[in-house]
Amino acid sequence: MSSTEIEEQAKIFLPTMFERIQNDFNWNRIEQYQEFLIRQNERGGFFSKNDAAVIFERHILDCLLFVWKLKEEGLVSRETKVADVGTGPGLPGFIFLCLKQLPSVILIDSQRRKLFLLEEEVMHGNLSEVKDRITFSYERAEDMKAKFDVVTSRAVVPYPFMIEVASNLVKRGGVLCPYLGQLRFDESVEKRVLQYSGFHIKKEIELSELDFLGKRHIKILQKDSDTKPGYPRLWKDIVKETKQANG
Repeated sequence: MSSTEIEEQAKIFLPTMFERIQNDFNWNRIEQYQEFLIRQNERGGFFSKNDAAVIFERHILDCLLFVWKLKEEGLVSRETKVADVGTGPGLPGFIFLCLKQLPSVILIDSQRRKLFLLEEEVMHGNLSEVKDRITFSYERAEDMKAKFDVVTSRAVVPYPFMIEVASNLVKRGGVLCPYLGQLRFDESVEKRVLQYSGFHIKKEIELSELDFLGKRHIKILQKDSDTKPGYPRLWKDIVKETKQANG
């Protein structure tokens, strides 16, 4: 699929939005990234067999609108430092580098299999144009010491426990922006995790334009204070509570 064909697909799926987003993205880079995902899908195990046939609309277009919404909120510019947690093959993190005004992006995933293939493509392949704006990290997010303006995550750890995992990555005044599907969670747990992790809910955005994929939401959480002592907890303790919460 050429970059022109990708634009046409985006126009079909987002008929009311396309003219607004069109000029903000480098569609040739989106095409190159999609080509990488298709070419390396079997080797990297990026997507299921069913999803492999709909990579553009279910994954790229999905993340593209997420990234654009954050840009429209004034959260992303060339000076912004973005971290994407549990990024896999770069979703949604790499899509920030498909904007015409590129922020600085670090992609974080403790499992190397998927992300390392993208690193190879950036360092030695068709995506090398962005190598000066991207960093790759194979640490656990809760173990990292660096701080960022914007931290994102898509379907890695169930919400609201994702807040805890990424809490130390967000600088004071910065934002954590989980990309969520259907909102089903215990609000009392959300309140506790927000308080202990030093965040408040700044804004919630429903992406009704993507209803053909199911419900999509963005939570914009602003970091007001340092994370409480003892947070984030050990990974095994977080996982144990997520399993209890999900029955």
